[in-house]
Amino acid sequence: MKRALFIDFDDSFSFNVIQELTNIGLKVDVIHWSDFQSVSDHDLLVLGPGPGHPDDYQNIFEVIKVWQKSGKKIFGVCLGHQILWRLKGYEVAKSAHPLHGQKIKLNLSSAWQKWLDLPAEVWVQRYNSLAVLDGPTSENIEKLVEEGEIVMSRSPDFISYQFHPESVGTKCRESFFRPILLDLL
Repeated sequence: MKRALFIDFDDSFSFNVIQELTNIGLKVDVIHWSDFQSVSDHDLLVLGPGPGHPDDYQNIFEVIKVWQKSGKKIFGVCLGHQILWRLKGYEVAKSAHPLHGQKIKLNLSSAWQKWLDLPAEVWVQRYNSLAVLDGPTSENIEKLVEEGEIVMSRSPDFISYQFHPESVGTKCRESFFRPILLDLL
């Protein structure tokens, strides 16, 4: 059984994400972000949702970089998504459309539709005031950008979502978690 290490940033949605990870067959161990000090033997690092700006958690940035350099995979949700992109030098700023507990419609290209096995339009739930602002990428990363903000991304090393795939407001929740097994593990 594949093992995930979930970094808890004191968010009320953490255990909803953990439940979805368990539903796809992962064994999930949870630690508080302040206790995250080294790379472990887990197969996947999960950077969960949480309050504040990614820069509030700079004391764990080096550990995440070591994790990345070791070739291990990462899954990021909301704050976790922002942290991953912040480590790549992207700006995280107030969203032009801050939403808390509201659905947004994503317009998926055919590549995203195929990858997620979803139709061209899908509703997801957002709970955030901040966003990763889009910019040039030289790496092998695919991004879904809505109005200049990166809302979803994937590479051979990570998957990240600015929205909450575990929320009851997100349609087809399993479609957003299944790629973890298929692409990262």
